[in-house]
Amino acid sequence: MAGGFIPEIVVSNRLDKAKIEIFSFIETNAEAIDENFPSFFGKIATILERANVPIPDQVHDEFIDAVVYQVFNVSKRAGDPRFVSRVCDIACGLKRKKERKAGAHLAAAVKLMKIGMPIAAAAYLRPYWKHDAAVGCWYAYCHYILYKEGSAEPGYSAAERWNYLKSARQYMDELGQLRPGLQRLVRGELEQDSWLAEPFWVMIFLATEWLPDNRWFLQIGLARAKQDRNDVALVKMLQIALVRFPDDISFYQEAYHLKFEQGDLGDALSFIRDMLEKFPDDLEPVYYGLRTALYLPRDAEYNEFRALAEERKMPGHVLHLIDYVYAVLRGRQGQAALCLDEFQRKYPSMNYYSDLLRFITIDAPACPDGTNRAVFTSVDHFCKRMLRIGEA
Repeated sequence: MAGGFIPEIVVSNRLDKAKIEIFSFIETNAEAIDENFPSFFGKIATILERANVPIPDQVHDEFIDAVVYQVFNVSKRAGDPRFVSRVCDIACGLKRKKERKAGAHLAAAVKLMKIGMPIAAAAYLRPYWKHDAAVGCWYAYCHYILYKEGSAEPGYSAAERWNYLKSARQYMDELGQLRPGLQRLVRGELEQDSWLAEPFWVMIFLATEWLPDNRWFLQIGLARAKQDRNDVALVKMLQIALVRFPDDISFYQEAYHLKFEQGDLGDALSFIRDMLEKFPDDLEPVYYGLRTALYLPRDAEYNEFRALAEERKMPGHVLHLIDYVYAVLRGRQGQAALCLDEFQRKYPSMNYYSDLLRFITIDAPACPDGTNRAVFTSVDHFCKRMLRIGEA
């Protein structure tokens, strides 16, 4: 393989194994590394140089960030500002892109937050807080925690307590205007650090109280809750959003999908009926009604939404496909075949798709449960694309 193409997965696997070994070494030799960290990072540089695989620049530098995170995570010297600064300088000096300092600085900030040094942490967060929603929340949290708990750090003043609170709110206000995305800077070990969920959610929920008219805090909270599969936070965000922004269909979409995925079809239908009332000219809630009725035992709901779809002139090819899935899920193979025949006759340009559906559900023997789920998912995605549901 030397001198030839090496797949990315080979590089990734080799680095993952190296990382596991290095992390184990750091945990068992924390004090020795604290006392001679320049030598330790020199060995890391040697390991990367002798990896015998082509490591992309970003992967190389993010590997160093991961090592820095773990060094700080187990270090007992993180309260020494000179130690923290020197570790960051040496680590960044090993990077191929020397200007990529964010990973090391954020790792330092997180450790300082954990050991109760929010002033020092904020200094490392300051250059980055506007560029990542999570980092912005951490930065505001450092000021909020100074208001709430104080600090033994140099520079802390109890007389400034209310100013710390004012600063925390000011930073969240500015973050809500800038609206940065998630995971622009927070990656790797930082992304997996469960401790960091608390400062994020503390500040997001405070922001929804301080700045009730800014829906971005709810949107970014929903995005984070779905990413983390945090249904408790997701429900709380939706409860606030639906009351505060009753004319925003995106929050109803989130509530509907949550109930549908949880199998609470009755509650899902309730949200659909609310959407039909609030957004009478929108096809989206009608489609949601059809896709939900596919899984209801009675035909009445499907017939109701099917008639409404025709009344509101839902595209014919979408309706044909929905009728097809309806027949498949109810085990009516003959009816499903007729639906596909009609679809192919009316929309020959889409035969590439109908031919595939016919093979899977009619021509080829298969496990019914797995096939039904696959067909539903496929047609659902297809119909949503045709109706431009979910597109920005």
